Amino acid sequence: MQIKMGEIIKARREELNVSLVDFARETGISPGYLSQLENSKKDNPNLEVVLKITQALDIDMDTLLGLEQESEIPSLRIPSLLRLVVAKDRNMKVLEDKEIQKKICNILDRALDSKYLIEDKNLYSLFLEDVYVQMETALKRYMAMDILIQNEKCNR
Repeated sequence: MQIKMGEIIKARREELNVSLVDFARETGISPGYLSQLENSKKDNPNLEVVLKITQALDIDMDTLLGLEQESEIPSLRIPSLLRLVVAKDRNMKVLEDKEIQKKICNILDRALDSKYLIEDKNLYSLFLEDVYVQMETALKRYMAMDILIQNEKCNR
């Protein structure tokens, strides 16, 4: 069973104890439209709406859109909201290291400051997508190096 975006929005909003009207006021999205999203009457909001919702609910876009990694065994799939809780807990542990926290803050500061250097909204969005792709590429490269190091240790 696939969880729909509207179900995720409603579950997370209720988890935060926020009424539909208050959530609409916070996001600047009409209560009627939000209700239609939550009840799957509307299922294709524009990017601006999706970004407002993810920010207000404090969830990532992949979780909201249900872009989970498919598991080979269906029973091993973790529901979106559980993934959110696990990820948040895991991220808090990473941020306990002050040096890592400092580096992450510097990365975020630079990405946010770039908004003022790249004034065009579409170009800034492309810039962020490019940064994301480059981070994914770097991550894959370092994961491969980590595997090589682990294999080398095992062969000793």
